Amino acid sequence: MTTPPPTPRRIDLDTYPRADILRAFADRSLPQLSVTCEVDVTSIRQTCQTLGVSFFLGMSYAVSRAVQAVPAFRQRVIDGVLYEYDRTDPGYTVARDGGLFSFCDGLHLDDFAAYCRENQARMDAVKLTPDLSVGAKHHMFFITTVPWLSFTAFTHPYDPLYAYIPVITLGKFSARSDTWVMPVAVQAHHGVVDGIHLAQFYEALAAVRLP
Repeated sequence: MTTPPPTPRRIDLDTYPRADILRAFADRSLPQLSVTCEVDVTSIRQTCQTLGVSFFLGMSYAVSRAVQAVPAFRQRVIDGVLYEYDRTDPGYTVARDGGLFSFCDGLHLDDFAAYCRENQARMDAVKLTPDLSVGAKHHMFFITTVPWLSFTAFTHPYDPLYAYIPVITLGKFSARSDTWVMPVAVQAHHGVVDGIHLAQFYEALAAVRLP
């Protein structure tokens, strides 16, 4: 699918209200903050079952919509300059045979059906030709899934190359009375993301309804 690449807009630190906070965390050896919240995924699960769509595609779409809704999740420091992307695309870890995985560069699309077609094709492709390469992925955010664990906290290895890229982790969903819940963890750079932005992300995620 031909879609314009995400466009970064430079942010002037002289007018950026969080400039002092950004500088305070820019040189920390571990500038990440991480939180895990339990999310009601009943509606998403039911819609995916009705449409015959994989639950992961439904959840990743919802996560991607939530990321787009919070500007702080789309901000990146590149070569010392702060930018905000008009859109960020999801990157996935995709399970392979033998307990292995591959990276997969996805594409954010507002249309759910188009999102599912495009990203399912990309995930199928990396199962045949795995990709564990690294590179310039500032225009992305990462989604990983640990469907075997209903965890209460999660922390990823820190890589300065991807310091400002949020990582969202999806856990095992389980029944709770008449609902289905799932732990969703977020790891982000504290220079651009505060607690209020984390709350905005979870609020946006809870508000997503699949077609």
